[in-house]
Amino acid sequence: MVRVTSKLCVLYAVLFAVLLYYSATMFYSTGDDTHRFSINVNQLDPRDDGVTSGRVGLHHANTTSVRLNRTTPPVVPLNAVIEEHSMSPQLTPTPARRSVYENSRQDETAQGWDAEQERRRTILREACAKYPQMNMSSSAVSRRAGRLWPLIYDDKYKVIYCTICKVASTTLKSAFLVLMGKYPTIQSVDLGEWYTLDRSLHTLSKLARSPAEIERRLRTYKKFVFVREPFSRELSGFRNKLYAKNKYYRKTVGTKIIRQFRANATKEALETGDGVTFTEFAKHLTRTKTLDSLDIHWRPMYSMVLPCSIEYDYIGHLETAQWDIENIFNRTGIGRVVKVPETPMNLSNSDDIFNSFYEELEPSLLRDMYNTFRMDSELFGYDIPLFIRDKLGDL
Repeated sequence: MVRVTSKLCVLYAVLFAVLLYYSATMFYSTGDDTHRFSINVNQLDPRDDGVTSGRVGLHHANTTSVRLNRTTPPVVPLNAVIEEHSMSPQLTPTPARRSVYENSRQDETAQGWDAEQERRRTILREACAKYPQMNMSSSAVSRRAGRLWPLIYDDKYKVIYCTICKVASTTLKSAFLVLMGKYPTIQSVDLGEWYTLDRSLHTLSKLARSPAEIERRLRTYKKFVFVREPFSRELSGFRNKLYAKNKYYRKTVGTKIIRQFRANATKEALETGDGVTFTEFAKHLTRTKTLDSLDIHWRPMYSMVLPCSIEYDYIGHLETAQWDIENIFNRTGIGRVVKVPETPMNLSNSDDIFNSFYEELEPSLLRDMYNTFRMDSELFGYDIPLFIRDKLGDL
């Protein structure tokens, strides 16, 4: 009887081990020194698309697969934000905010990208239909050359790019410098000469004396713009220009903010502009009388790009910048000349960083920020980040 019981125990142990082995292979497998696993897409940061965890592709509505190499750090081929101070997001995404890109990259084929572009254009058209006062004719736009400074064009490739600060603008402007023949690659652009180089780009505003030439280009050239989740962009601008030790912005903008919003400011703070808080910055954003008075690094995007008057062929999102730039460069021919550098994309704001700054704001001030940048979210199809919605309640 004891022998039978012992044999049964051994048999059960073997069966349990086999069952455990096959169960494990369903969830964990190795091949080419690579782990493959699944992450709930609801845990993905909308700004962390492949930043530190390798290229992320959405294959299903609710899950996404990520491949991590154990020996070689994963790299995303895009130098999206040269002008940012790097602060890499955590490897494991946190569930503080739901990704606004849950369904945007289910199909990474050319047809899938076309479908996503049509979705973005439809969102913009439907939003613009609610605000007819924002719609100008092409002839009216061409006569307002002073508003067209963000629109960079290249006559050879018949393409126009609308630049927005804090949305990969340095990289994309550098691509146009390569098209102009000033540099062989994006990586070789001398950022020390950026002030001069930036002003050498061909913009539609420089054609003020030829409205007909402006209108012709707007009518016949391919046009694209890159946008970004608004709350993330505002925080990026603050961290890069005021929170970081940027002497120029602290002196010119920081001192102004401190004078206006800080009671009993010290003489040193008034002279240097050091130590501007995010609360003071948010008050500056929401209480400045006109949007045009705000610096272009945090001015609302819609106020600069004429989204209801210019019919953009392609709308890129910083959150899917690699995917969008690859396709836009291929469709416009830019990719035949410009190679996107294989360097990690820096989106600068992890969930923890994002939440820690916005936690500082009182609900009334946060609501003022929402009202100031609501149009950017509505026109370009961005959900309000969950942390913001949870703090404000029903919007």
